[in-house]
Amino acid sequence: MLILFSSMFLYEFDMEKIGKACKKAGYDGIEFWIETPDYWETKDESRIYEVRDLIKSMHCAVFDLNPCSINEHVVEATVRTNLHAIGIASKLNASFTIHAGKRSVAREPEEDDYRANTRYFEMISRYARIKRVRILLENSEPKINNLCKDFDEVVENALRYGFGITFDINHALKSGDAERYLNVLDRIENVHVSYYNESGVHVGASKSHDVEEILKKIAQEGYNGMITVELDDLGYGNIDYRKKIEILKREREFIERIFKK
Repeated sequence: MLILFSSMFLYEFDMEKIGKACKKAGYDGIEFWIETPDYWETKDESRIYEVRDLIKSMHCAVFDLNPCSINEHVVEATVRTNLHAIGIASKLNASFTIHAGKRSVAREPEEDDYRANTRYFEMISRYARIKRVRILLENSEPKINNLCKDFDEVVENALRYGFGITFDINHALKSGDAERYLNVLDRIENVHVSYYNESGVHVGASKSHDVEEILKKIAQEGYNGMITVELDDLGYGNIDYRKKIEILKREREFIERIFKK
């Protein structure tokens, strides 16, 4: 089992400091979010290679992007950006977590949205096969316009395109279907661990009984894949580098108490 954390929790720091935080907090590696600013602002790959041995998985680009947008320029940017990211994942020999799209307005998706998402998944899966990158589909937050927010839809798409699953416990708890994912542990290759505050922001899971119970059940079933602590510092206020490392360390210890008994 590998315990990772998302690089975006340390978005304001350079890759060298993110790598040092990984070691100081006692993690096995990093889930590199392609939009981490130290890389994203220049696209200088040498920034990534400073910590390439620590990067075990990657996360797709999502900011201002949507493969189901009614704006064709947004769709094109989404595809181009994430094909680029898959190319980076190939060089790093890392798995790649993707998100489904969403309807452009806050209403239930319609047929056009599903067709657009199908085109996106088909392009992603073809390119990933060429680049020999393992794609993992993450279950979306249960917002009205999101695709792949329901368990059945996630599993259906994972089977159709040969994707693995990134199981986001936070999202699944909000959806009410977290325990259903225990039935497809053979397809789950990454588990995103966090809880949420009153604003819905991803915060630490170490004080959440609900997350602890799900993790215990996963552990009992023998899960041995990646576990990624995914936090948003907006849930903590103004905190510095040292405090972020302390938070990461606490979350790692919480996970280890469950899985390493």
